[in-house]
Amino acid sequence: MVTKENIKDNAELFFDLGAQSRPSVISVVGAGGKTSTIFWLAQLFHASGRRVVVTTTTQMFLPDAAYPVIFCREAAALPSHYLKLPILTCFHSWKAQEGKARGFSASAIDALAAREECDVILVEADGAHGLPLKAPDEHEPCIPESSCCVIAVTGGHMLGEKTGAENVHRWPLFADITGLTADEPLTFGHLLRLIRHPQGAFKNVPPGSRRIWLLNQFSHSENRLAEDELNSLLRNGDMDAIWLGAILERPPIMRRFVR
Repeated sequence: MVTKENIKDNAELFFDLGAQSRPSVISVVGAGGKTSTIFWLAQLFHASGRRVVVTTTTQMFLPDAAYPVIFCREAAALPSHYLKLPILTCFHSWKAQEGKARGFSASAIDALAAREECDVILVEADGAHGLPLKAPDEHEPCIPESSCCVIAVTGGHMLGEKTGAENVHRWPLFADITGLTADEPLTFGHLLRLIRHPQGAFKNVPPGSRRIWLLNQFSHSENRLAEDELNSLLRNGDMDAIWLGAILERPPIMRRFVR
């Protein structure tokens, strides 16, 4: 069940994502590297010859790379030639005060997914104010029903670090779910509670969606995870895959656990 080798074949990652279907709507939630994860995935899919649309159901920063950016009222009404671009970033409007683009409703993205020109739609479906950890509020996350996969990101580098409102978004909710107290070091057990809790990291995931837990920046942590705990998550059906790595490093995924 456990694969310890470095990931060399992107086809394995595409299998985890359930990305054989077309279009593949993949939503990314949580905290600690959502935007970086989305644009890493965009590059992977582009390299495999698939057309990619990047968008959000909340707000997100624009990419540093020179990808085309389109603002429109209805994503599903875009002219075909835009959807045939290799990588397109598409948003509803620009929020100058925040310096971010505002995205679409989940239902609007579901409508976009019905367009035959779409291969892959990558959706940032959560917000965390740039912090490495979070718990979802009542209205979060906002995940399209058409999502074939949801990736929950957590900042793995926070293991062993003290936590509180300064580094956890929605700290009171996070503390309630995990049992943490202010300035208490974060343990793997706390993250497991966040992952397993019905109001935790995988809240609002549509039925049938694959679930992937990404511990980002995990290579920076000196903590050793118990493999039996990870395998338990897979055996119990809590998720379909677990990725350990650091998205901005190479290789991005160092270890992969699959069901």
